[in-house]
Amino acid sequence: MLKVQKIFIRSFVILAILLLGTLAVSAQDPVTITFWSPFTGPDGQVIEKMVNDFNATAGPEAGVTVELLIVPWDEYYTKLTVAMASSQAPNLSIAHSHRVSGFAEEGTLLEFTPEVMDSLGIVADNYIPALWNAGEYEGARYALPIDAFPRHLFYNKTVFENAGLDPETPPATLQEVLDDAAAIKASASEDTLPVFIETAGSGAARNFYAVFWQFAPNLLAEDGKSVSPDFIDAATKSFEVTTSFIDQGYASATPGDWVALFAQDKVGIAFSQITNLLAISQVEGLQWGAGVFPVLGDQPATFALGHNFILPAGNSQDEAHVRGSLTFIDWFGKNGFEWAAGGKVPASFTVLDDPEFPTLEAQAVAASQMDYMNLPPIIPQQPEIDRIVQENAEAIYGGQSSIADAVQRMADEINALLG
Repeated sequence: MLKVQKIFIRSFVILAILLLGTLAVSAQDPVTITFWSPFTGPDGQVIEKMVNDFNATAGPEAGVTVELLIVPWDEYYTKLTVAMASSQAPNLSIAHSHRVSGFAEEGTLLEFTPEVMDSLGIVADNYIPALWNAGEYEGARYALPIDAFPRHLFYNKTVFENAGLDPETPPATLQEVLDDAAAIKASASEDTLPVFIETAGSGAARNFYAVFWQFAPNLLAEDGKSVSPDFIDAATKSFEVTTSFIDQGYASATPGDWVALFAQDKVGIAFSQITNLLAISQVEGLQWGAGVFPVLGDQPATFALGHNFILPAGNSQDEAHVRGSLTFIDWFGKNGFEWAAGGKVPASFTVLDDPEFPTLEAQAVAASQMDYMNLPPIIPQQPEIDRIVQENAEAIYGGQSSIADAVQRMADEINALLG
């Protein structure tokens, strides 16, 4: 039954791709497109406002109404996958860059053909290369990049001042992090964390990748069938660095909600990502700054993911609905500054080169890392690799495994998955 279903989906996708090749953004009969988004909290407020703006301005003129459904991100991919499998998917949705290839492999996405991209005026040179490349799989494009959210750091200027540190100078090297952490520990109360680093959840894996790439350029071997030859060494060094913050009493193995603590001036340095910007910027009186992800290894590097527009295949995808989705995508790209202002690094140089972009100070800091920003390998197995990394990282931080055992287990499990 599953095989028959996949054949049906792929057949539909082939027909829809042929249709997509003939489409261009233009006026049309009124149509409502369904749009699923995983953005909640402050992100959700921004996307809801933008959809409302579109529906009140450009939408009526083009005959398009966007019907937004926000699905909490911890449920999002489960619900989207089920909807795709049952041909009940929305007309338009969001996917993280590491999810695109898996959906494409399953045959559940429509391709953005060259004709479609020409109709929208979309060219590769206008996008950060790593984000652009993440939307391609086996020579075809299945996603259009919207933004990136690289790892970097936030720091609390009040905590810095109380420790006698320069509130305008975040640490940029391992030694500077250690020196600043020592000064904070010596001056602050016992319940203040000099350094916050995630020890559970996706953040534990993302920090691992960020530091790993500072010791080795590739997670996987060149043929993609195993971990890279220097995986064991680089992974070991990565965990030795991050666990050293805990071992020296600068960080906690169970740190709790860093945003809440940061808002109370109880965190000095937080390894995080730009998506937390709105949460801390809305705290009245909080004095904070942003810095690049410090060089904790041999060379600058940081981890990033991006959000992308995708067109799920499904029974509701006809010419009118696909055209309506493209109309909204086109409008969204032209209003990308508003999305970036909500706490993202824009994928497009049109926004990055906007004279007003430097006024978004934290986003500009995060964007300054684009030349050494690394995305995970573009393979269908990447979400499973992330799970393996996360579980073993949690075992280390939870005291359930040594670094050596966890790293070897991580390598063995990834090799078995890819093999």
